[in-house]
Amino acid sequence: MKYLYSEIADKLEQDIKNGEFGIHQKLPAENELSFRFETSRLTIRKAIEELQRRDLVVKDRNRGTFILPPETKKISSGLNGLYSFSEVAKRQHMKPETVVLDLETAQEVPSLIKKQLQLQGDEPLWKLERLRLGNGEPLTHEEIYLQKRFVPDLTEKTASTSLFKMIEKNVSIAYASQELEAVILEGRISELLQNRSGEPTFLVHTTSYSADGYPILHDESYYRSDKYSFHNILYRHH
Repeated sequence: MKYLYSEIADKLEQDIKNGEFGIHQKLPAENELSFRFETSRLTIRKAIEELQRRDLVVKDRNRGTFILPPETKKISSGLNGLYSFSEVAKRQHMKPETVVLDLETAQEVPSLIKKQLQLQGDEPLWKLERLRLGNGEPLTHEEIYLQKRFVPDLTEKTASTSLFKMIEKNVSIAYASQELEAVILEGRISELLQNRSGEPTFLVHTTSYSADGYPILHDESYYRSDKYSFHNILYRHH
């Protein structure tokens, strides 16, 4: 069963694609859309939020809602919270796919990883390398260090599915800390991502934590800058 707001979002998306609304043009006001679709403003508001999730519009609190040009449509990581690659891809109406490049027990763990995961001794870790694709196109390269006790029976087959879902059978993931930098890739990873020569790539260092602040996994992922943007909410402390 499809909700009414989603059906309205579908109709508005079709109008946008058919050129009924020009690029950068403002969508009609909520009152006008409410009258057009014979429904409440709350339903219209939820339909517009759905269009935002599809990266079709941008909402300005003071000026209204505007149509985005096609070239600005990127996957917005962090826009709606902490989600796995598969969850984000599905929200973007993309078919997610995972290629496991390597899975092994980590032998030599870098000091940075030990620090991020707060390792006290020789706790066993999985080291997992994956390539993530959307609609058959490579988008992200991941190198993940994961404490084995959370997913003791990981295999190449299960590693090609959602890690978050497997982990959360044992412990809930509550939040993540990220550091982001821009790099120019060369060599193997650049080839895997099919980067254009000299094109910058996002390198994102992420540690994911349980609700009680215990680190579960750390990953270093390369994101294609032509496909991704990053959304963060920054709080001002007084």
